Amino acid sequence: MTANLILILSVVIPVALVMGCLLAWRVWRKADKRRSPLTFEIRNLPGEHLRRELARHDDGFMEASAVVVALGPIFLSAWLLARLEGAGVDWGAFQFGWGDAVLGAVCLVLLAWSVWRLIHHARARRFYLDGLQAELAVAQCLIPLIADGAMVFHDFPTGKGNIDHVVIGRGAVFAIETKWRRKPGYKGKDAARVQFDGQRLRFPNHVETKPVEQALYQARWLGDFLASGVGTSVRVVPVLALPGWYVENTNRSARHELLVSNCHNSSFMVGDKFGAPLPDEMRKRIAHVLSEKYTPIDFS
Repeated sequence: MTANLILILSVVIPVALVMGCLLAWRVWRKADKRRSPLTFEIRNLPGEHLRRELARHDDGFMEASAVVVALGPIFLSAWLLARLEGAGVDWGAFQFGWGDAVLGAVCLVLLAWSVWRLIHHARARRFYLDGLQAELAVAQCLIPLIADGAMVFHDFPTGKGNIDHVVIGRGAVFAIETKWRRKPGYKGKDAARVQFDGQRLRFPNHVETKPVEQALYQARWLGDFLASGVGTSVRVVPVLALPGWYVENTNRSARHELLVSNCHNSSFMVGDKFGAPLPDEMRKRIAHVLSEKYTPIDFS
């Protein structure tokens, strides 16, 4: 009985202390009546969605790490408290029974589950970190367009996801879907080349079609959304950005609906190849419709 009480208190007391500190901090925070000096809403920055996913997987990784670190001492303490109750300890008289086997099995199961969570969150974190690097790289390449009159929006919410970048260019609106793909271990021109035939992306080691379909779908959605917002059709050009890759168009005779580019030189978005320049009033209306779709970032 004494061993069980000690084990329970060893868990309850630290938890109660932590919960008490958290409650006290929440009370103190509510008592602070100071407010933000900003009078405008902060909208999404490049990769905002990916930052949130990274934070979520960071939390999961740290939680699983804490469980892995604590499992050994907790279960060892529980076992010792259960076996060593009393003053004298005769190690030679120890006999392992079903209770010890169950305790060990539970420890191993929890350890395996925690290790699986560690691997899961580590892999997901790397995936989202790669995506964040890609979006930041493309966002950096879009900055010079602002000097030429373009308006750039990042991480535009669609309700079911997001469009990485939206650019209001001179003659059209560009919906940019960004993808990060790692290059092969070997070097050379072929290792950095991706071929696009209008339907498929041929990387050195694999072929993909889903990014093409996704970019086309998002552009169609954005076109419908802007048309309902401004009251007339708006040309939306889908762009698939592959930062760091050399894109080769293997079917030059066909006019592709989708533009695939590394966006290192994004000046084509402010060129005159996409029709007559949009009137300034229309550009402002498009920008207003896009701005209204955003929700403020919650910093609480």
